[in-house]
Amino acid sequence: MEDKKITLELTKNEFNKLQKLLEFEKNEEEKHKQKEEEKKNYNFIQLYRDHMSEMRWLMTNHQFASSILFFIIEHMDNRNALACSYSVFEDYFEKHKTTIYRNLKILEDNGFISILKMGTSNVYVVNEDLAWTDSNDKKRFAKYDGKILVSKKENKDYQYQSQFDRFKALREREGLK
Repeated sequence: MEDKKITLELTKNEFNKLQKLLEFEKNEEEKHKQKEEEKKNYNFIQLYRDHMSEMRWLMTNHQFASSILFFIIEHMDNRNALACSYSVFEDYFEKHKTTIYRNLKILEDNGFISILKMGTSNVYVVNEDLAWTDSNDKKRFAKYDGKILVSKKENKDYQYQSQFDRFKALREREGLK
């Protein structure tokens, strides 16, 4: 069905009312789009209460490791993963590679993250029982959405380790409730 053109004769007052109506409709449509975008929670991070004792333990006993964890959580994708090299941490925190390594090891050993090797970089996966987020773009560090492939050969332990078991061991070892 073709749209047929019609000709209208309007007074200046009627024309102004029609213009205002069209502007109002456009504004309402923009408000609706904005509300739909807000529902998507792009800038949302959910932390679970079940593991707040582990978070308090980390912040109290390993402050720099908790800073690294929050950096990873801040920049992770909606699959709880962040792929980056050590130099990203070194540049951001202005710390030496061994300091970064030691603190990442604390996070991994205690079940906060898993570390998967990817060539010369790593993929840091935050324990899904601890935190969850939707996709999120940051201005300081560019992130690219795409598949990340890691080899089983480099990551043999990942299939067999359980982050929950490491949280459980941390609770027992430190008497956390």
